[in-house]
Formats: sequence, structure tokens, C-alpha cells
Amino acid sequence: MYNGEEVFSTPINLEVQWASLTAIAAIERAGGRIRTAYYDLESLKAAENPEAWFRAGKPIPRRMHPPHSLYAYYSDPDYRGYLANPEEIEKSKIKLSEILEYNLNKEEENQQKYIIEDKTPNQVFLGLQPGQLISLEDKKVFEPTNEVLINYYKGIDGPLSDTVR
Repeated sequence: MYNGEEVFSTPINLEVQWASLTAIAAIERAGGRIRTAYYDLESLKAAENPEAWFRAGKPIPRRMHPPHSLYAYYSDPDYRGYLANPEEIEKSKIKLSEILEYNLNKEEENQQKYIIEDKTPNQVFLGLQPGQLISLEDKKVFEPTNEVLINYYKGIDGPLSDTVR
């Protein structure tokens, strides 16, 4: 069966909710990067249509951690989980390339035109923090000022897990 992974050649930077090892290998073989990340319902709504979310005047939600039943997957370096140790992800990346017999071109990775940044586990949008209000009309970002809100959105009280619905 032909799935296209053999001809996939564009380096991309993806964050997805689920990925097979074949898809991970195809992206990394091409010099790209992939992370699997959990999105609770509120965060998914914000990510799906950011413009509508911002126009509704809602603060950027704090992304919840996955429920207990999914925590192992999103912590697994083999599946490039966003909660996994970055050093373990690098080891797993090398291991997968050896198993599937492809070369990881380190030199090419360093010359990528896009900058690879990581979001924190509670961020929905890269470069924007939970709790911020975005005014598209004024082209401004507003920060929460209430201490309780600041602590909640920064996760001072620890990570919150989503519940199974």
C-alpha cells in the first residue's frame, strides 16, 4: 500500500493531537519536526477559529493537561509527546531513524528557515500567553492584572487535568 511517506520531502513544523510512527518518520526524514499535544475542548475551540475567539472578547484559555488515561501517550518521547523530556525525544528520533534506515541530516536541521520554538504545556498559541485578551480592532494584547487570574493562567497552582467527558 502506498501512503506517500516515501515522497514527502518538505520540512514542516507540526503540532497534532495524534500521529503514527510512520507519519513521525516521514516528517523527520524530510527535516521537519512534529509534536503530539492534547487540547481540551475550550482550547480546541480557541485554536480552531482564533479570530472568532478574539472577536468574542474571551481571554486565551489555559490549556489543560490530558486526562489520566491519555497522559502516558503525551509523555511518550516515541510519539513526540509535548510533555516528554526533549533529550529523550532526541534519543527516540535517532532510534527511529536507525530502525527505519534513514539519515537525519543535522546540518540541514540547523539551516531550517523557520525558527523552532516550543510552547509551554498550557499555551494554546505560540507567542501568546493564557489569560491574554486580544483586540483585533486596536491591534493590542491585554494582560490580566488581578493576582488570582495571573496565578491561575500561569499555572502557579500546578497543572490542571482535563476530565473525561
